Amino acid sequence: MIKTIRGFMKRLNEDHVGAYAAQSAYFILLSFIPFVLLVVTLVKYTPLTRDDVYSVLINMLPTEFQSYVGGIVNEIFYQSVAYMPITIITTLWSAGKGIAALTNGLNSIYHVTETRNYIINRLRGMAYTLIFAAAFLTSLVLLVFGTRIQNKLTEHLPMVARVTSSIMGMRTLITTGVLAVLFLVLYKCIPNRKASFKSQCPGALISSLAWSIFSLAFSMYLDIALAASNMYGSLTMIVFIMIWMYFCMWILLIGAEINAYFEDKLRKLQNAAIEHFIENKETNKEAGK
Repeated sequence: MIKTIRGFMKRLNEDHVGAYAAQSAYFILLSFIPFVLLVVTLVKYTPLTRDDVYSVLINMLPTEFQSYVGGIVNEIFYQSVAYMPITIITTLWSAGKGIAALTNGLNSIYHVTETRNYIINRLRGMAYTLIFAAAFLTSLVLLVFGTRIQNKLTEHLPMVARVTSSIMGMRTLITTGVLAVLFLVLYKCIPNRKASFKSQCPGALISSLAWSIFSLAFSMYLDIALAASNMYGSLTMIVFIMIWMYFCMWILLIGAEINAYFEDKLRKLQNAAIEHFIENKETNKEAGK
């Protein structure tokens, strides 16, 4: 067990997981405010309100970030839509850099070389950003109108009332499941290689659970870390967000490292089985002679 842990830690160092986590966190934070501005601008064309956006955003972050995120939402919710084209371009460029950093990190972990066209990769990064924005808006609508949908289903299908009530009461678990699906897609589609969804499940499940647990633990830590405000002053919340995002990216890349570890083990077992089969076949031939 100790040898396995040491070998895994050695792989983390060799694949520069910490460096890629820092790079990804930086560009994702750089794109956070433009991304929120883009989402809020799109929300104006839906029945959703500022409070709806705020309630969903705070569920994705530690509770101590509520006032900071709320201030951002309040500031940008009532801005003019004239800035929307600039916002879209800025968001797609910044988030594209974040996807590029994740791509480099995942390629390093899976030991593959990037051979795809740079422009194609940037366009893919922009496409992923738009997909994430659409997924976020869809989740927002479901969370806000989930009760109405439940009432309609119960009205027409009374037998599903208990099921829908249970689903509505497991939003935290559902959020973790959504994270697992998101990580599964990232591990499958972003690296420059072909892999099955099944092979990426272990890392996706572990990293989604670790992400949720870490966010909860980080919130508890912030409750008792009041002295930090004297250390960083007005930059306290920004520093904490940077730390939180860095470790979340670290967890995401560790999930990929877990997948790569199991894939290597499985490959070695398969090679050993093939070699054993060939040896037995040759032995049987010699015995037949």
